[in-house]
Amino acid sequence: MCMILDSDTVHRVFPEPTADYQPIFDAISTKTIQLVYGGDLTAEYQRISYFWRILRRLDQAGSAHQESTGPIVADAAVIRATGFCTSNDFHILALARIGKARLLCTQDNNLMQDFTNHRIIANPRGNIYRTANHAHLINRHCRRRQ
Repeated sequence: MCMILDSDTVHRVFPEPTADYQPIFDAISTKTIQLVYGGDLTAEYQRISYFWRILRRLDQAGSAHQESTGPIVADAAVIRATGFCTSNDFHILALARIGKARLLCTQDNNLMQDFTNHRIIANPRGNIYRTANHAHLINRHCRRRQ
């Protein structure tokens, strides 16, 4: 797994990517990136009906993977208990740890701060993709799958 697409950013990638998110769209299309989702993020995606249909197709094609909810919920509780977070997105942080995803697309400043906090996500640390200038992060965190 390599990337999480926060629900606040879905519209920047799908159905038509903005210029800054074209590299993400292209990497998903060529299976360079595998999206990881699960737990509460799944419910957030389901509320974005057009994306939920796209995601199901990506899942079938191997470009997305759903992690089991149980471990995400358990780890989210652990993360919450640390008191290190500035955001309330414990489920995203837990998903990153459980799914071994270290690249996040989001516009949430508090979540960005948490995702790059070495006390929450480490070995390797998390990175944020916000603009096309961050396209090099795709190669850092995602290997082309055969």
